[in-house]
Formats: sequence, structure tokens, C-alpha cells
Amino acid sequence: MRFSLLYEIALPIELEQAGKTESDAFWEAVEQIRYAEEMGFDGVWLVEHHFLEDLSRSSANETFLAAIAQHTSRIRIGLGVCLMPPPYNHPFKVAEKVASLDIVSRGRVEFGCGRSTTAEELDGFGINAADARGMMVEAMRVVPDIWREREFEGYKGEYMDLPKRVVVPKPVQKPHPPMWMACGSPTSYRLAGELGVGCLSFTISKPSDLAEALGHYREGLKNAEPAGDFINNNIAGFTTLYVGEDDAEAREWGGSNSVAHHARVGKYFGDVPQREGYNERSISVEDRQHVAHEDYQSAIDEARMCVGGVETVENIVRQYAEVGIDELIGVAQFNHVTHEQTMNTIRLMGERIIPKFKNAEPAMAGGQAG
Repeated sequence: MRFSLLYEIALPIELEQAGKTESDAFWEAVEQIRYAEEMGFDGVWLVEHHFLEDLSRSSANETFLAAIAQHTSRIRIGLGVCLMPPPYNHPFKVAEKVASLDIVSRGRVEFGCGRSTTAEELDGFGINAADARGMMVEAMRVVPDIWREREFEGYKGEYMDLPKRVVVPKPVQKPHPPMWMACGSPTSYRLAGELGVGCLSFTISKPSDLAEALGHYREGLKNAEPAGDFINNNIAGFTTLYVGEDDAEAREWGGSNSVAHHARVGKYFGDVPQREGYNERSISVEDRQHVAHEDYQSAIDEARMCVGGVETVENIVRQYAEVGIDELIGVAQFNHVTHEQTMNTIRLMGERIIPKFKNAEPAMAGGQAG
């Protein structure tokens, strides 16, 4: 199993009012990621969110990841995700910025794709929820075409009309960086498989329940028509991550902060679960809302958050491994968890847990650097 961190650059409003700045949050994340590389983590992923002040300050993830590329030398650099509907990011811009990031990271990019799940973002960019998935899929198939040839031949589809252009630069990895897709519903898992892209599982469920969703992904893979030039069949599972020396204290602090984190996420969904094109996503939305209102001890015992002492966390990680997760993505900087506590989580993972799950495979699913 591989291990990565996911960042939203969290700065809860009350911490900002108490004096913590966005600059503090960004530069603490830089220090944490540098340390994570030292401690054996394989990758870092950064979200793209807009307008979600109380949850995330990461609206230009390629900019921050370009900085991370200069502070690290080995870990994979993951866009987790790039929002693909054209009102968020024009396909020409996506191709340009992903390729540029691949160059400055010397071929370490993982290209995650998504469409957003919040009314705040969809409405802010004027996107009809019913069209968001179609826009995403169309863009996911177009971007590799843009990279494939010196001069892109142009494209006319349902949602975009792109002229013939020479789009530069091109990625370092050949034929292009590995592609992934955010998944949170049965049809999205199947769609990721049909597109031949890696599965970024963002459901907050028990590993045993996750196994059913992964079955949809694997079924999709059987008849894949890859969006890119190769199939990436890696599966990544996401969870909040907090490790402490004392199990009871770690459960209390990490668990309560995990619940508060999911509550912050939930307040931005709006009426999206009721909208055409997102009805099925109510499964993952309801999971988050359920976690936000339940006893965190139960969530930990059911392995829906990776929180506790070393032994507890190791047991939870093992459950993810048993259902076939190739990469565990932990959110270790969230809510009121301090910088020092996040650094301690990274240390304990690196010293006590990661070595037990390491194998000889290369980090993540990277392509060939050219």
C-alpha cells in the first residue's frame, strides 16, 4: 500500500478571527509535506475548491503544488482534483497547467479530475448541475488529445467547440500523467472504470461497505474505453487521519475534530443532492452528514475515520488494505488540529505504521519521464 496526504488548506473562520492567517496555513502545509516526504509518504494531493471559506483556501492548487515541487524531490504531486467543467477550467488551460506542473516537478504529476459537489461552487460558476458530469467526461477525453499531437486538430462536442491550435507545453511523462477521477456514487465508480482512470474514492464509509463500491469500479474496467492513452487501475481511499501516542486522547481530539470537519463540508452542499445529475450522490452526502452528527467513537470503531493510537490506526489501515485499496490518502491538516499535532501524526505514521505496509512498487502510478 502507498500512503499520501490530501490538503484543503483548512483555516476555520474562528481560527482566522483569533489571528491565524492564510499565509500561516499555506506555509505550515509546506513544512508538513516536506516532512512527509522524509517520513516515507508517497504523494500529496491538493483539492480545488472555490468560495468554501470555512473549509478550504485551496482555489489554485496547481500554484501551490508548483511550490511543493520545489521543496520536494520524490513524492508524487496530485491534483485532487482539477474541476473539469469548462466554466471552471477551459480544456486548453487544463492541458497547459497540468503539463507545466509536470515539467516543474520533473514528471511527478497525478492528474485527478472531478466536477464539484457543492451548490456554492456550481452556482458560483453558473454550471447547470445536470450538465456537470457530461462536461467533465467530455473534457477528460479532450485533454489527452490536446497533448497527443503538436497541433491539436480541434473538437466540437455537446459542451465545447475548440478550434485547431498548437497548445504548449506538453507533459514530461509519456504519454501523459496518470489520470484519476473523484468517485462518490455507484455510477461514478463505474464511470471511472469505463474511462480507464484511477479511482479517487471520496466516500466516508466503512471499508467493508467500500468494497461494494469498488466492485462497480472493477466492473467498469472490464469494458474500459480509456480517456487517455493507457488504463490506470489504481484505487485510492480517503479518510481523516490523526495518530497520537495515547489512544484515548487521540480518539477524543482527533475524533471530535473529524466530526467538526465533516460538518464544515456538509454546510456547503446546499440542495445539490436533490438536483438532476446529482441525486445519486446523496449517498456520499448523507454519509458525511451522518458522521457529522454521530458519536465519533462509533465512526472510529467502524474505521470510517483513521484516528487513534498507533495500534488502532494500524488496524484501520489494514482494513483498507484488505478491501483492495492501493493508496491510502489521509487528511491530516483539518479543523482545529494544530501544526504540531499534524507533524506528530506524520512522524508516527512514518516511524510506526508505513513501514509495515510498504512494498517494492514505485510510488503511485506514475508514467515514464521523458
